[in-house]
Amino acid sequence: MTTTHRGATDPIGADLLRLLKTLKLGALADTLPERAALARQHKLSHIGFLETLLADEVSRRESRSAALRATKAGLDPTMRFDTWTARGPAL
Repeated sequence: MTTTHRGATDPIGADLLRLLKTLKLGALADTLPERAALARQHKLSHIGFLETLLADEVSRRESRSAALRATKAGLDPTMRFDTWTARGPAL
């Protein structure tokens, strides 16, 4: 495995993609180039960059988990708290 500096538009290498998939982090490949460019732009440290990547992954997994639980429970996706209005019972 070699270490190279990647530019803003460089694709993810096959070795890195294989490692991400081995660690069950393959979905990071979708946002990695964008996050790498953002890290360079904001001059993030390596730890800051890693924290951003891992926060993205945690957020993605939490969203996916909630969606799967809602589907399994048979919840109507249009019924959401942020769009709910309190009304008394119809008489």
